[in-house]
Amino acid sequence: MAIALFFGVLVLSIVIHEAGHFWTARRFGMKAERFFIGFGPTLWSTQRGETEVGLKAIPAGGFVKIAGMSRSEPVDPVDEPRAFYNQPPHQRAIVLVAGVVTHFILAALLIWGGLTFSELPRFDGMQPVVGAAVGSVEEGTAAEAAGLQPGDELLTIAGDDATDPEAAVEAIASRPGETIEVAVLRDGEEEVLSATLPETDPDGEERGFLGVAIAGLPQFVSYGPGEAVVATFVGDASIFAQANAFIRGLGQALSPESLSAWLAQADGETPRSDAGPISVVGIGQAVGALGSADAWSGVLLLMIQIQIVIGFLNIIPLPPFDGGHLAQLAIESTVNGVRRLLGKTPDWELSPAVVTPLALAVLLLVVGFAATAIYIDIVNPVSGLFE
Repeated sequence: MAIALFFGVLVLSIVIHEAGHFWTARRFGMKAERFFIGFGPTLWSTQRGETEVGLKAIPAGGFVKIAGMSRSEPVDPVDEPRAFYNQPPHQRAIVLVAGVVTHFILAALLIWGGLTFSELPRFDGMQPVVGAAVGSVEEGTAAEAAGLQPGDELLTIAGDDATDPEAAVEAIASRPGETIEVAVLRDGEEEVLSATLPETDPDGEERGFLGVAIAGLPQFVSYGPGEAVVATFVGDASIFAQANAFIRGLGQALSPESLSAWLAQADGETPRSDAGPISVVGIGQAVGALGSADAWSGVLLLMIQIQIVIGFLNIIPLPPFDGGHLAQLAIESTVNGVRRLLGKTPDWELSPAVVTPLALAVLLLVVGFAATAIYIDIVNPVSGLFE
């Protein structure tokens, strides 16, 4: 169910992305000739007005074909006034960036929905905020005598904050032989338990020993509808915080050390780590593992992050990404602005002989990178991180 829901949202986001290009192009009077989801051979299509709408065999994105994307492209003389290249630069820029914007809008809506109707994990920068909880209780110990139970969320120990696992361990170790009060959250209610610690731990050292295994407990946050609107744009769960975490995480993932550790996992024997990128296969594995553990907030967080990832990837200023078309428009507009000042016809454009080889090189790089990620995720599944 988690995998189906996740990829359902992913497909929907692709449709909305292309709809952003389509709607803005139509809004500015351009002719949108085709609107397809997928690439490769056509599985199904139909004519809706002047636009052919359909599905293609490879579900790896989609495209909207607008008449006259390049001056070298043949355009029916009747459609010449509606050609993309004949529109003002600001309108062309809006059409190009419209698809990217939809991903950030969808991410913001998912954040608001998660904060309002569910909960989202708390983050401090890139690191999740982790609380302390009782993982297990040893028989015959002070913890058992006090009535501590697995799953109890630690609040304070002897008056000291114990919501951080390290702080909880230190609060216990520093009080050998003392009778302490342990405040916990159990089934949504706070309880205060009394425990008398022995003078020494099982190794004979003079340090407090309670007899519990302390586990990290992810912390979550949720708000009412109005507060969630503010939290969507301000705070640790905001779209800006998520975007910042992605940018910093991308820098770490693409560092020589991380890439080396990532490639080493291709042998299928090196333990899986979080170093390096993951493919769509790995994302499916992660979603499946989170869904199996009923960690739906984690699934939602992945939905949000994948929208931000797609948004940033599409704005990369290289063809064939939307950002590449935007960069081409900026270069052409600058050159034609200078030509206008010099009294020349402002009809210069980057030659397809330059753009096409660059687009193919970028595409080959992306495909090679993606194929490597898929192979690593198959031989060394991401789900190993959730065991």
